[in-house]
Amino acid sequence: MQQWEIDLIQQVSELSRTKFVERSAQTDREGKFPRKNVEELVAMNVPAMALTKDLGGLDISVEAQTRIMEEVAYGDGSTAVALNMHAIVAGMLQTMPPFPRRDVVLNDIGKNGALICGPGSIPSGGLDNRQAGFRAEEDGDFIVLNGKAGFASMSEGAKYTIMGGAIDRGEGNPPDLALTVPELSTPGIKNMLNWDAMGLRGTASHDIVAENVRIPKTEALVIPTAMMRLVLEAQANVINVETQLRARGALGILAIWLGLSQAAFDFTIDYVKQRHGYLAGGLSTIGNQPGYRSEQAWAQFGIGNMEHWLETGRIVLYDTVRRLETPFSDPQAFTRHMVRTVYHLRRMSEEVSQGAMKVCGAHAYVKNRPLERIFRDLVGGNVMAWKTDELQHSLGLSALGQPITFVGPAGS
Repeated sequence: MQQWEIDLIQQVSELSRTKFVERSAQTDREGKFPRKNVEELVAMNVPAMALTKDLGGLDISVEAQTRIMEEVAYGDGSTAVALNMHAIVAGMLQTMPPFPRRDVVLNDIGKNGALICGPGSIPSGGLDNRQAGFRAEEDGDFIVLNGKAGFASMSEGAKYTIMGGAIDRGEGNPPDLALTVPELSTPGIKNMLNWDAMGLRGTASHDIVAENVRIPKTEALVIPTAMMRLVLEAQANVINVETQLRARGALGILAIWLGLSQAAFDFTIDYVKQRHGYLAGGLSTIGNQPGYRSEQAWAQFGIGNMEHWLETGRIVLYDTVRRLETPFSDPQAFTRHMVRTVYHLRRMSEEVSQGAMKVCGAHAYVKNRPLERIFRDLVGGNVMAWKTDELQHSLGLSALGQPITFVGPAGS
């Protein structure tokens, strides 16, 4: 990393471990979007960190971006998730074929601090993925969008959203794909403001509804789905540094898990040094119990396990970050390595969250202590994205020489 990147990471760390930590409890209790946190990051141009300098971005290295995500998550997981999803969508837009609207939006993000969200999942409370997403129709010089999608993290702070839908070309003809990047204030677009989760409650991951949203064709990209399929298939068969660097979105998610795990671990260490053990005090001589929980072997074992997973998780994550700069031998080798990395960090988050619960005990899980929120945010990450068993299965298949895929923000 360059010195300016190290300096930026330090600035973000100081901000996160002071102001973000101070605001996190209220943000969580109220399920409120951490607007002040995001505004302070925008003032540092952090949301545009991955964009190229000609767009006003920082063109930051993947290692620096990953470390920034880790530091933001240490102070507030919700801010980190919202920031990372913005970065994923902005990065995805940057890799798309140029068209006028794309260029306008990217310049606004890079030079003016505009933010973007990307509803791309099943709506909250929904059960049928087939009903999620948007439909597109042509009407003269306009593309008309209808539909509903969820998980639009950053939506309360975003100026733009990204919406795509298939245009039916009639029986026997393959559909075209329409991609649009409208402002959230466009008539017909509604933010449902309905995100209400166990953890990560401030991410503003609301559902976005489109009702007869009219987008001029001049502001859309319309391409045959067959062509898009060919492009994606071609990309899947090419491995180089450029394609590997697209994994930065997934690595940002892992960095969030790491930052939250570090926060849980630090709390645990501080807590057990102050928490008197069972039967401590006047009755301690009867039960022959140590005075502090930190002196009890069972707690020491639990902390040792947490420390192991936290530090090996950090080693595995940043080893992968650095290896992105050298092309893997083939796409399957890269996919296998990514799956292995995600699996290890996933297991880390599970072990650290459970370890903190066991070691600290019930009295640490009250609303006036930060561990209650940190735990819910960390477990909130565990119930999203990749599944541990599925990742483990993929690794087994790959070891047996069978092809595997990696679906998600860095899908193969």
